[in-house]
Amino acid sequence: MKKFKCFIALDLKSNAQNIGIVKKLYRHVYGFKVGYRSFYNNRSNELISEIKKSKCKLFLDLKLHDIPNTVGSAIDSLSNINPDFLTLHISGGNEMMKAVLNSIKKNKLNTKILGVTLLTSLDGKDSEKIYKERNTGKLVKKFAEIANNLNIHGLICSGDELKVLRKYNKLIKITPGVKMFARNDDQKRVTFAHNALQEGASFVVIGRELIESKKPLYLLKEYGEQNKNKNLWTK
Repeated sequence: MKKFKCFIALDLKSNAQNIGIVKKLYRHVYGFKVGYRSFYNNRSNELISEIKKSKCKLFLDLKLHDIPNTVGSAIDSLSNINPDFLTLHISGGNEMMKAVLNSIKKNKLNTKILGVTLLTSLDGKDSEKIYKERNTGKLVKKFAEIANNLNIHGLICSGDELKVLRKYNKLIKITPGVKMFARNDDQKRVTFAHNALQEGASFVVIGRELIESKKPLYLLKEYGEQNKNKNLWTK
């Protein structure tokens, strides 16, 4: 069965609500993203078990960023979960990323590491203040080059930067901050899911638009009907 090339961001208040979303959508989506709110829930193990039982991909979005030894040892602690995807900040540096890759190898995990480039909540003004670079495309490309040289498996990047990242065709590209239908956003670099996938994203991340809907499955199917000929589906 073909599945929508998306990860559903599970960010509802209760564990039960998140598990409910998994049960409703697992047949139709590639995977589920578990971030801070859900992972630090005292019953997150139940949610993770439900995702693994569904045979969907588990994307653990912890955005690791610390000294190499600390981040490497974090992988040891995650070995019992063995997520399919795990995020870290590329800005953490080469040694930090090497420590993660070494720890994954040591623990014989199948986890693919995704490097966060620039958060979608930031724009050119923000990047200029933080990195002295107003051109977000140029900055993201610099991060991509670092990740590519270290054999990181993929990147987290906004739809705005997908064109400048096309030459990194071996890297998985996951685009958050996407929407299916027109709406207002608190994120600054946002695109439509189908546009991101057409521009080169391997997968997209969709959250509130679906999980806060009273009929998430209906909304997902409606979106699929409107975009039948787009590159939305896995083979």
